[in-house]
Amino acid sequence: MQVKIWLYDLAREQSPTATQLLERSRAAAANGYDAVGLYLEHRFAYPSTPWAHGDGILTPQMVRDLRAALPDGPRLIPFLNVLGHTEGFVRTRGGAHLAEGPARFSASICPSHPAAQQFARMLIADALEVFDDEWVHIGGDETWQLGQCPLCSVRAEKIGKDGLYAEHLGPLCHWLVERGRRPCLWGDMLLQHPHALDALPRETILFDWQYDRAPGETSRVFRERGFDVVCSPAVKSYHAPWLFLDQTRENVDLHRRDAADLGALGICVTSWECFGLSDYRSLLPVVYACGQRLADERDWTEAIRANSDDAYVEAAEILGATIPNRSEVLRRTGLDRFRFLFLLGQDPFALWRAWRGEVRGEIGPGIAADLARVDRILPDGHTLRRAWLVLDVALRWVQQVEQAAERYAVDPAESRAALQAGRMQLERLVPLAEEIAAEGGSSVDPVRIARVLDHVAGVIDNVPTGRGLQRAQPAFDELLRRDYVPGDQAGWGFAGPRT
Repeated sequence: MQVKIWLYDLAREQSPTATQLLERSRAAAANGYDAVGLYLEHRFAYPSTPWAHGDGILTPQMVRDLRAALPDGPRLIPFLNVLGHTEGFVRTRGGAHLAEGPARFSASICPSHPAAQQFARMLIADALEVFDDEWVHIGGDETWQLGQCPLCSVRAEKIGKDGLYAEHLGPLCHWLVERGRRPCLWGDMLLQHPHALDALPRETILFDWQYDRAPGETSRVFRERGFDVVCSPAVKSYHAPWLFLDQTRENVDLHRRDAADLGALGICVTSWECFGLSDYRSLLPVVYACGQRLADERDWTEAIRANSDDAYVEAAEILGATIPNRSEVLRRTGLDRFRFLFLLGQDPFALWRAWRGEVRGEIGPGIAADLARVDRILPDGHTLRRAWLVLDVALRWVQQVEQAAERYAVDPAESRAALQAGRMQLERLVPLAEEIAAEGGSSVDPVRIARVLDHVAGVIDNVPTGRGLQRAQPAFDELLRRDYVPGDQAGWGFAGPRT
């Protein structure tokens, strides 16, 4: 029987209460999941690293209480990271010395540092004290910086990046086996560094995450080497304005099919990055639907409705499928995806530059009509109004900036007024961010929005007063830059990449 896991990402600025953790764990079990994976990174109060404890993090006592409240399951599996994705440690004063490269730009610890192995063992030992599950996941994914620092680059010339990876994670896996646990690793870097597989005990479970394709080909590599595999699809909200619903359903179904064909040990439905005005409350009906789909192949629509209502089902199709499928910009991934352009980069004019062509063309009116329909469908206070609000504000913001750009050369006063109207749209996001933070979501987003509003206010102040063209009037796009200095006609103050 395959193990079905929901991976709950706490590392991205989440601060759920004990009550929320219990309710969500019970709901996961009721919807077909056998286990909840708590993805920790730096958002756990490891006794060994008090210098890394942020506000609202998961504590050992919360885990003990949660375990005691769930005697009949689901299982609680700790997911750590002890190589890559350690930015929450190495960008903190107590951990900067462990960084692979300059701490400000590092997302990994240096495996060649004399303290690296002991640091990793301290984190794992702290987790073993409070988590009693046989499985302990220690990460290992996306270690792109491997071999960058002077120490590692010299060693990599002798043993390769495979060797660096194996010499750090191999002993940790053996150490866990000696303590009666089964170590778990993500599979992505092992596909790139296959010789590192030789350093792992065969008790190691490899989680093969493939979010854009079926896992059959890659998981078969691990199965043929004698490893148990957990196929790992994604609830694809992390790049989306809210969620890519079509891609989520397809990804989960492909993993369900291939896991059965390969005799995989389990399936782990991952959910990532509920920050940047994303929140778990609006996504949980889909998360739970994935569990039902895996458990008994329940129809997707019925599975989603089981934990929501008809309004959610109808609005989710529009917000998660119809609208993203209309827009190339809204479908983007990477650092130019919607939430980075709009909020996380703290420069919402980046969204205007990227989206203005679509918004002023045929796509913009179509999205506006879709949003009006969602507005009619959802009652006040409905959880999906959050996703609707973010998109509605974003669209209106881009429209106002476009109007400001058009009126700038004719009448700067009208341009300022349009920007002020756009800033008022952004202010609609303030109570949303505060509400999400109050219920255990990102406590950083309210700060981000405050900085965004400050930046927009500064741009408004940059707009020259008076009517008509002036001598050496700055181009509109120049006024939007954070490094703009009034009177600096040649832009000599420019000190960074212009976007």
